[in-house]
Amino acid sequence: MNKDELIAIGAIAGVHGIKGEVKAVFYGQGPFEWKTIYIGKNPADAALFTVRRARSHKGAYIIDLEGVSTRNSAETLKGAAIFIEKIELPALQEGEYYYNDLIGIEVTTDEGKLLGKVTEVLPTGSNDVLEIKGVLGTVLIPAIEGVIIKLDIEKKTLVVRPLEGLVPEGK
Repeated sequence: MNKDELIAIGAIAGVHGIKGEVKAVFYGQGPFEWKTIYIGKNPADAALFTVRRARSHKGAYIIDLEGVSTRNSAETLKGAAIFIEKIELPALQEGEYYYNDLIGIEVTTDEGKLLGKVTEVLPTGSNDVLEIKGVLGTVLIPAIEGVIIKLDIEKKTLVVRPLEGLVPEGK
């Protein structure tokens, strides 16, 4: 398996109990369905783990991993990302996209002002927020109707109509 084919789907937020279970948070929604996952700081150093059991718990998942049987061994995974192979991602409907598809997309305003590139997608509960870094510094744009004008995943471009006060003046 080529580690370039891994995509981050979540992170290990902590440990749960004394038997080596980890608490995991995931980007997006839906049930946890994977039998194997990769865990590491980045795809290159990610190790393959077999999932013995996963259960929903207070907005996160408690995961029992094969080979992780003590709290101390689970602690070593805290803060690491959870990856799966891209081919395991569920198919999307028309107009849907994965957060990872947005990273690196060039963002301009509907007036032609270059804002920079999307560096992160922040899920806030009510709507996602795009973190854009460029010549104006860091700009946060809500991913809501009326602000997102045109998204072209294939061309890696996004046109936005920012709400008043969101884009700094100058430069």
